[in-house]
Amino acid sequence: MGIEPKRAAKTASPQPLLHVENICLHVPIFQASDRKMLTNPGRFLTDLYLSRTKRGVVTILENISFELKPGDRLGIIGANGAGKSTLLRMLAGIYKPSSGSLTVNGTVKGLFAISLGMNPEATGLENIYMRGLQMGLSFKEIKAMVPGVVEFSELEDAIENPMNTYSTGMITRLAFSVSTMIEPDILLLDEWIGTGDAAFRDRVKARMDSLLQNSRGLVLATHNAPLMKSLCTHGLVLSKGKMIFYGELDEALDAYANNVHARP
Repeated sequence: MGIEPKRAAKTASPQPLLHVENICLHVPIFQASDRKMLTNPGRFLTDLYLSRTKRGVVTILENISFELKPGDRLGIIGANGAGKSTLLRMLAGIYKPSSGSLTVNGTVKGLFAISLGMNPEATGLENIYMRGLQMGLSFKEIKAMVPGVVEFSELEDAIENPMNTYSTGMITRLAFSVSTMIEPDILLLDEWIGTGDAAFRDRVKARMDSLLQNSRGLVLATHNAPLMKSLCTHGLVLSKGKMIFYGELDEALDAYANNVHARP
């Protein structure tokens, strides 16, 4: 992408944007023999809400620790199922750590599920407000941003129409325009967004570049090593929910390659 990564300011001890210490995520599950939704739905719901049936536990993330300092661009590296997306969602506050500590200093924005909170039965304008509220903005803040969102999405003639009358491309333009209308301190990305038709893709790239340049920190999960090299300063390698390396990006990519080659 040709973007020069921001470097941390040269101060004695800058306050980290993210301080993550030994966070774990354990998810309770029912065993197959305990699932009685069809044969006894009342018993199933009672067990589910009152925890009368002992559940098993699956560990999704285990003992993850790192810091994101101002200017850092962190790439999360790992195979499918390693826990990359789960970690991003934990940093965004969607999941709460089962143990450990997560300290966030600044505003955080996760660009994943960009159409979350949007209703196909509502108009484009109504969806701007619904998506904005879901993002934690006030009505006043959203109202001030509406003209810019409408202009960027190029939906001036259709913004009062129900979203279920939009083409897929129109929905994508609206969702992206709304989701990127604020610039956070910490930008979380589950893959780089480069969606839309050819004409809109250039606008997407310019908006993404602006978000990156104006953010104080980036956490990016991607399988695209050249992209990560162009954007990131550090890397965190995950394998089956465990952190196996955290450090400079080139060293992290080497650690990931060695971990893949070491598999039986």
